[in-house]
Amino acid sequence: MPNPPSDLPGDHRTAIQDASALLFHDAPMAVYLRDGQGMFLEVNRAMATLFGYDGPAAFLEAMAGSSEQFYLDPAAKSALLSGLAASGAVAGHQYQAICRDGFVLWIDESAQRVASPLGDDYYIGFLRDITEEKSTSWALTEAEEKYRSIFEHAVEGLFQMTPAGRFVTVNDALARMLGFAAPGDLTALGNAAARLFTRPADRQLLHATLVDTGLARGMETELARTDGMTIWVSIQARAVRGGDGEVILYEGSMEDVTERRNSQETLRQTLARTKALFHQTVKSLSTTVRFRDPYTAGHQDNVSRLAAAIALRLDLPEETTAGIQVAGQLHDIGKISVPVRYLCKPGRLVGLEWEFMKQHATTGYEILKDIAFPWPVAEIVLCHHERLDGSGYPRGLAGPDLGIEARILAVADVLDAMASNRPYRPALGMDAALEELSRNRGTAFDGDAVDAAHEVILSGLVRY
Repeated sequence: MPNPPSDLPGDHRTAIQDASALLFHDAPMAVYLRDGQGMFLEVNRAMATLFGYDGPAAFLEAMAGSSEQFYLDPAAKSALLSGLAASGAVAGHQYQAICRDGFVLWIDESAQRVASPLGDDYYIGFLRDITEEKSTSWALTEAEEKYRSIFEHAVEGLFQMTPAGRFVTVNDALARMLGFAAPGDLTALGNAAARLFTRPADRQLLHATLVDTGLARGMETELARTDGMTIWVSIQARAVRGGDGEVILYEGSMEDVTERRNSQETLRQTLARTKALFHQTVKSLSTTVRFRDPYTAGHQDNVSRLAAAIALRLDLPEETTAGIQVAGQLHDIGKISVPVRYLCKPGRLVGLEWEFMKQHATTGYEILKDIAFPWPVAEIVLCHHERLDGSGYPRGLAGPDLGIEARILAVADVLDAMASNRPYRPALGMDAALEELSRNRGTAFDGDAVDAAHEVILSGLVRY
């Protein structure tokens, strides 16, 4: 260590030397003393420990035997000594150093020149291990570069936008999507959102959603491009809040879904045409029975409306209700095979006549079974004369084997048949029909379907 001034009393000089030595050796930071040629004269314990040596003596011995000392790149040592020689001080000199076990550290070194009373130059310096800082810095830099690469090359349009509607940051994909030559052309617009959103209400909804919930997912809206065309986009965004909780920024992505929307619209129109054609076909099939049985011309339509109303009253799914409605329109199509003399006979059918008539349920099934309906129409038609107690036909099925569609159709069929005119009798009236259903509620007919039929008729949902 450099000596204290020579003009101090002896006991003071000794005290200062002892204190300096204590501070030097016990300092938590690595400290060294070099001569003018860069050789280490003295180091503290922290310095030795930093490089993996048992103590200062072991460190000094190792450094004396190596001209490169612990510097991974000898140029780093030369740069340090040159800087000290030129200006007398070096601060924040960073380089890589090799420990005793070969581990490489990043070191931050600061040193300054100290002259002895005899005029000799010494350098006292401090070393700090910045390996962890470097690793963190590199990780952050790498993450930032990776994020920038993802941002710039993403297929989706990425953006940051103020609540006022100004784009702060956009990537190339979003600029191209909206017809801009470069991202800067979009961010240069003061209130781009007001120009882009063709529906101001959609922009207000996006703003309200982000303020209230902080997140918007899959919001589809129409945007105007710079060339006058419009596109549909799906927006995913989140709100970024400041320290006071106020929303300061929106950030997220936009995906061009114009092609999908157009495809969906085309599909919707196609389905609408297909649905219309389907119902026309069902109507045509239903009409074939009318030509053979004029007495029951409106029966199938009435049963269809009544069965659908009962299904709605029972809160059945829309698709199930649609299937019941179609089955109602076609439930007597099997009568096309019944001789006209039986269909129009003014008296009751007996014997073989009745057996012929009972076959219409099976015949209807055979006609409809190969048609690819989206519902089990053929099976419903086959079962519309079955009863819960097994007394029906053609198979004598009982409750557990009958679906809700057949149960509802059975109630609607009996209700309309009794309330309407028949070749062999005049109409019995709605009161008689409802009374018949009530008398057989839970035995021949499904209780819920009977109750729903009462409600439908009494509420006027289906009029006779």
